[in-house]
Amino acid sequence: MINIKNLFLSFENELIFDNFSATIKAGEKVAVTGKSGSGKSTLLNILAGFVTGYSGDIEIFEKKLCPENIREIRKNISWMPQDISFPVKTVKELFFEPFEFAANKHLKPSKKSVSDIFSLFDLRYELTEKKTNEISGGQKQRIILASCLLLRKSLLLLDEPTSALDERIKQKITDYILSRKNLTVIAATHDEYWIKNSDKVIVL
Repeated sequence: MINIKNLFLSFENELIFDNFSATIKAGEKVAVTGKSGSGKSTLLNILAGFVTGYSGDIEIFEKKLCPENIREIRKNISWMPQDISFPVKTVKELFFEPFEFAANKHLKPSKKSVSDIFSLFDLRYELTEKKTNEISGGQKQRIILASCLLLRKSLLLLDEPTSALDERIKQKITDYILSRKNLTVIAATHDEYWIKNSDKVIVL
């Protein structure tokens, strides 16, 4: 599903990747870990097509990662960045933002689907009427995770997806995401529970 071969990237004279290679199979749950500044977020951003200027070969869905193919590749990717400060005012806007893109409009979930996954993530549907500055960081993180999952893409890229969650809900959500059989997940994380329960761990 994903093949990375001889990846090299430097930024402002700092070497980030030096001949890095990895293979990720369809359906694998992969934790990318390492000390701060080791390139975890950068790797996700490369796979999402947001970072260029590297050398090496990357294939996703049997397509070469390049400007000509990135639009087609992104149709099958759901991405959760570490910085979730989106310019939206309400929780409803925050949740439905990804469904406003032309490629995702037909995927817009029903109220029942949203309510069901909110319940699974210990969220109340009534939160959708609140403003984003009225909810906690943990609630915001769960809402964005729920939105990513309801996009029903085959590849999920997550940057520190449980960093704002308490231990109980963190384990519940981790178990749910990592149990999805037909979903490939790559998560940049320091969370020991997520790392321990992943199929593969990449240490940068």
